[in-house]
Amino acid sequence: MAAGILPTWIIVVVSSIIAAISGLLFGYSYSNISGAILELQKILQLGCNQQEIVVSVILIGGIVGASTGGYIMDRLERRTVIIATSCGLILGSVLTMGSSYALLVAGRIVNGISITLSMIATCAYISEIAPAAKRGLLVSMVELMAVFGILLAYVVNFSFVNISNGWKFTFGIVIPIALLQIIGVFYIPSSPYFLIKKGEDEKANLILKRTRFYSETSGELNNIKSFLNNESNYKCLDMFSSKSNMNFRMLIGISLTFFLQVTGQPNLLFYSSIMLKSVGFESVSAATLASVGLGLVKMFGTIVVIFFVDKVGRRTLLCVGAAAMMVSLSIIGIASYNIPMKFIHICIEPNHTSHLQDNIITVDYNLIAARTTPLETYTSSLLPSGFSTANQSYSKIRASNESSPMMERPETESVSPVVKWVLLCGLLMCGLAYSVSFGPVVWVLLSEIFPVGIKGRAMSFIGMFQLIVNLLISLTFLNVTESIGLMWMFFICATLSFVSLVFIIFLVPETKGLPLEQITEQFSNCMKRVVPRIFQKRRSDEHCIWATDVQYHIEGLENIFMIVLCNFKNYKFIVYQEISLFFVSLNTNARMLLYFTHI
Repeated sequence: MAAGILPTWIIVVVSSIIAAISGLLFGYSYSNISGAILELQKILQLGCNQQEIVVSVILIGGIVGASTGGYIMDRLERRTVIIATSCGLILGSVLTMGSSYALLVAGRIVNGISITLSMIATCAYISEIAPAAKRGLLVSMVELMAVFGILLAYVVNFSFVNISNGWKFTFGIVIPIALLQIIGVFYIPSSPYFLIKKGEDEKANLILKRTRFYSETSGELNNIKSFLNNESNYKCLDMFSSKSNMNFRMLIGISLTFFLQVTGQPNLLFYSSIMLKSVGFESVSAATLASVGLGLVKMFGTIVVIFFVDKVGRRTLLCVGAAAMMVSLSIIGIASYNIPMKFIHICIEPNHTSHLQDNIITVDYNLIAARTTPLETYTSSLLPSGFSTANQSYSKIRASNESSPMMERPETESVSPVVKWVLLCGLLMCGLAYSVSFGPVVWVLLSEIFPVGIKGRAMSFIGMFQLIVNLLISLTFLNVTESIGLMWMFFICATLSFVSLVFIIFLVPETKGLPLEQITEQFSNCMKRVVPRIFQKRRSDEHCIWATDVQYHIEGLENIFMIVLCNFKNYKFIVYQEISLFFVSLNTNARMLLYFTHI
């Protein structure tokens, strides 16, 4: 593509979409096992432990990719990394289509390495080619594509569920998508930051002219050169040193990804089908609401945030999302109080998958316990094929279920329709809150706060940390929930959401509309004032990315409503005026509260 042939916005948007295909492949590769494992366990005669390995091994591959890939990414051009990882994903998909357990595991590991490294490279690439004013919107497209990949996986699983060897089609569909990305990457511009880092200033200046909405780019080129010269000598250990305040940047990155995992969202979709079935929803409806329903809500939220992240700001969206998640998780906890959950241990049948929505089979244990005939009499009507029918297994299942705190009430008690729909609304609200905050915004921030010279290694380390936390939570979530009860599990998640809200308000910077080099400069200049500003009366400083006063967040919320309501101004002038006055009053009260808080 030569300069001047296509408009700037087309070049930037198309380049971002081609790179963001990595997000689609990421979401699809993590979710497609939900349907394939049901057929694989029969064909390959997989036991429970083998199925656990098949499902979770992609996380292990992701940890390997995150821990080793950053070093490579800082030395290879972003497009080269994306091409290489797409090739790796094709190789992994071919391996998973082989009819052996060893090839299946090997392919899942290769896929985990490839898609994790590809996501890191994609976020870095888009943040470096995008104009500062549109960077949040374009990086958020990666999360949107990931959500679309999850939905695509559910649709494909449903389409091939009754087809012989349909699991091969499920795994193989990523191959043409990855090939499409490989071809497209050859036609998108290189990262100007990487070219300047390699001394190719003329090529970098040409790309800046093609990807910016102004013709004079020499000033930005010089700023980037000066910026990179100060960052050229980073070592791995510098990630945790005081150099350029990297220790504080890592604290922000690690904390945000930690809160992203522990606030309950990764297990929400998985566990929602159990709760919905337990409060009276039919199995088909529950599965649909838990997978497609929540998936559609997440996609809607991601689309909304794409158009607001550069107008409202990153931190405001994170605050709104954390607060909404805290409220919705509390609602779920209250609604689930003493609900008669139908639950059995997950590792007693061959269809177990430990990370997806259908991996727990619900059984009316009271009906089984009331019978005196052997358990196998009811296998065809109550239990899946392959379930152990030994009396010893039956006794263990009954005893474990009767002792579970999630089975305190008899199943015969009905659940109020109000409680049923409150619980459903709480689940949908939590999914929506996550999609307008932590889901896309965390990765936008991570792509912005790290210096280019060490960005690959820093994001790889944080990605590895996130996958480790995800793996630990996935392996312990059900056991912990069974021990303390569903209500207390969601109350813990709500408490952690509140902690994340406090952390975001005081320590997370606002990077909206700032060039990457200015963000680094602000870290150096403002860090010296962060700690005192937490405990002293904060002063208004429009040039500092830590403008953490309540007024900032109230104004951000005002902007959200102003943008939405302005479209109806001509028709709803009176309502618009009243709502505007309400927020002015709210702003005034917030300022008074802030003043008395800091006297």
